[in-house]
Amino acid sequence: MKKLNFEAILPEFGAIVDGLNLFDVSASAKRLLNDALDRYGVLIVPDLELTEAQQLEITQIFGEPSKRSRPSVDRAEKSPYAEYMGLVTNVRKDGIPIGSLPDGEMWLHHDGCFIDEPYRATILYALEVTSVGGETRFVDMRTVFRSLPKSLVSQLKYLSGRHSFDYRNIADRPTGDGLSGRAKSAIHPSVISHPNTQEAAVYVNPLCTVSLEGDGVSRTEAENCLMTLFHSIDGSDATFSHRWSKRDLVIWDNWSTCHARNDFPAGEVRMLRRNIIKGQKLDAYFK
Repeated sequence: MKKLNFEAILPEFGAIVDGLNLFDVSASAKRLLNDALDRYGVLIVPDLELTEAQQLEITQIFGEPSKRSRPSVDRAEKSPYAEYMGLVTNVRKDGIPIGSLPDGEMWLHHDGCFIDEPYRATILYALEVTSVGGETRFVDMRTVFRSLPKSLVSQLKYLSGRHSFDYRNIADRPTGDGLSGRAKSAIHPSVISHPNTQEAAVYVNPLCTVSLEGDGVSRTEAENCLMTLFHSIDGSDATFSHRWSKRDLVIWDNWSTCHARNDFPAGEVRMLRRNIIKGQKLDAYFK
């Protein structure tokens, strides 16, 4: 097997993987890939030919494939793999989307923050890409934590975030008063301890975090704190945007990073295949 190599995109954040042979992934290579995911947060493997079955095999390098949290009633995909794998695409048949999350910009978010055991990682594979736009932006939430002033960290120590997401509305941040009965919701510490590295990472995001909650904090104080965090996340220097090419495979750690999608031309086809890796309950960094 060709030696695995990881070329950092930013110091300690994001890496391009070279030397991955899907037909010969040894135990030592699996350890290297998992260590690299923990270290860099985002791994990019360019120019791979992948079937759905092979994509699920790659998932098992990093953990157990997870069934999708999207309710079956809200799924458009008809593939035999649809319970584990979805299409992120703007393609429509008879005016109806054939996949999920079809159009437009998506704000920064953590995949699966609205369930009790957030996903370990997400895998996305590019089948068709647009000539411009559609980039995926990543932010290192460990670096965001390290950048916060001590006064803000003191406020966050004992606060938790309430996260929610309605699959039928991806354009707006949900509000606690306006959640539909089909929206999924969960509460997690505002600063988590990464399960594999024990590093601190901010765990709130502009798309899904409805509120911060904790004893002794008023609603106004919590909302101001949350808005400050959103500003710190969006303005972080620990960020890069991936410009997709066909056959790109991207794997990212949902515990240490958040991500967003740029808008793209409505008249061009964008199609990516997505699956997820089972996660676990997240513990607070501050006990």
